[in-house]
Amino acid sequence: MRSHLFAALFTVALAPAAMAADGFSATAPDGNVVEFHVLTVSVPSKLPNHCTVTAMIAKVWQGTAYRAGQPVLLNVPCAEYGLVSANARDDGFTPVNARTLQQSQRGIARLDDRGELIWSHEGLRQYGLWGAVAGYRVLDTRMLPTPIRS
Repeated sequence: MRSHLFAALFTVALAPAAMAADGFSATAPDGNVVEFHVLTVSVPSKLPNHCTVTAMIAKVWQGTAYRAGQPVLLNVPCAEYGLVSANARDDGFTPVNARTLQQSQRGIARLDDRGELIWSHEGLRQYGLWGAVAGYRVLDTRMLPTPIRS
């Protein structure tokens, strides 16, 4: 029943809000930065691969293609290894740890107007506590390593 509800939501609302009249998207060079609540995560049987993250946008930090309350479907590189957050590097990206991704409740991502992750990190602005955003990042502080206190 829940999966049917998600399917219906995505059929109606998955398209970005700012699609150009000619049907082509007009992504700004910096893309869109959105913070979201993770609803479900599907992990493929063979890793590394791409995990499917179903989410609901909570806040739009940058861009006009998305709006709060809009559902999104994200294709996130994932593996059995990897960082809690996926960080862009000069030679590509680091996949998100699949188990961490499944347990997460919040995330932030840089997306083009079609919903594809943008991994570029050149000269990106800072977004509050989250810093620069490239690709996909898990935001659950309960899952981050705790600092050692002296």
